[in-house]
Amino acid sequence: MRETPVSKRWAKIGPRDTSWMIHVPSAGLCLSTFVIIRKGNSILLGHPHANPSWPSKGGYPTRHAAELEKSGSWLLPATHLMMEESPDHAARRIANEWAGVKGIPEFLMVQSHLRPSRQRSQQKWRTGFNHWDICFIYGLTTKTNPKPKPWWADSRFFSRSEMRRIRFGRGHKDILKTVGYL
Repeated sequence: MRETPVSKRWAKIGPRDTSWMIHVPSAGLCLSTFVIIRKGNSILLGHPHANPSWPSKGGYPTRHAAELEKSGSWLLPATHLMMEESPDHAARRIANEWAGVKGIPEFLMVQSHLRPSRQRSQQKWRTGFNHWDICFIYGLTTKTNPKPKPWWADSRFFSRSEMRRIRFGRGHKDILKTVGYL
């Protein structure tokens, strides 16, 4: 039986007859929420610390957080959605628990992109796989500084000119470009 090309299939995942419903790129799919927290004209970014909270708070392996910490990368407050969690709930969780800022984030937009990835197979890395990111982007304005959190080596507000000179991790700079902050 010949398989229908990817461009002709629905990107659906469902509990019933899965023979016609499933198409997930070979390197997976992530549903994530990002919160752009502004104070004046500055944006809150965090420099990751390899804390064991990353898998439960950020949906991200601690070893990857360690790589970002070592590389000097900065991130927006963001996380993967938990199973059956709404993007709105995830945005409130990110702002309040993950970033340490009070308030109710407002929905801005959805950003989606397919990016090349790698997979580990039999102890070797193979390229040529695609990963699909669907990102729900929210905004929040605050007048206060975040409460320090152990999963951030540092978190602070950066001006646009400062952000142009820093290293971003995991495509977070693309999110800021998409919404027009960079």
